Amino acid sequence: MLDPLIFRLIAMLFALLLIMAGAHKLGDRLRFQGILSNYQILPEHLVGLVSRIVPVVEILIGLGWVFAWRIELVSAATAALLMAYALAMGINLLRGRSYIDCGCGFNSVRTKHANGDIQQLSMWLVFRNLALIALAILANSGITPRSFAAVDYFSIIAATLALVFAYSAFNQLLVNHNAINSWRKPLLLRAQAGKHND
Repeated sequence: MLDPLIFRLIAMLFALLLIMAGAHKLGDRLRFQGILSNYQILPEHLVGLVSRIVPVVEILIGLGWVFAWRIELVSAATAALLMAYALAMGINLLRGRSYIDCGCGFNSVRTKHANGDIQQLSMWLVFRNLALIALAILANSGITPRSFAAVDYFSIIAATLALVFAYSAFNQLLVNHNAINSWRKPLLLRAQAGKHND
C-alpha cells in the first residue's frame, strides 16, 4: 500500500511526462513520423496512422493520471506503452542501429531543428523505461487511507520539480554523451589509421 503522497507524486510525474510528450509529437507530427519510420518496426503504410494515434494515446493516459480514473487501467496502459517503446529501442540496438533518434524525452523532438542534438538509442534508455514501468506498476498497489495536510501539497510540488529536473538532466547527459562519442570517433579512426601507416 502506498502513502497517498507517493501516489500523487507518481501520478503527477506520469501526467507531465505523457502529456508533454504527446503535445510535442502533435506539435511536430511530420518529425515524429520520420522518427517512427526510422525505427523500421512498422510497415511503412501504417507509420502515418500510428504517428497520429500515439500522441493522442499518450495525452489520454496522462489525463488518466491527472484524474486518477480507473488507475489499474491507466497503470497497465502506461506500462504497456513504455514496454512497447523499450522493445522498439532494444530491437534496433540489437540491429546495431544505435545512431537513430529515440524520439523520447522532453527535448528530442523539439530541439533537433534548433541545434542538431538528438537523443540516440542506448541501453540506458531501455533501463530508464524499465524503471518507469516498475513505477507505473507500483502505483497500482493500493493507497493507504489518510487525509492530506497543507505540507503534503508543498511536498508534492517540491518533489515533482526536483524529479523533473533530475529526469531532464539525465536525458541531457545522454545527449551530451552521444555528442562526445561522435566527436571522438573520427579522432580514434585517424589515430588507428596513423598506426597502420606506421
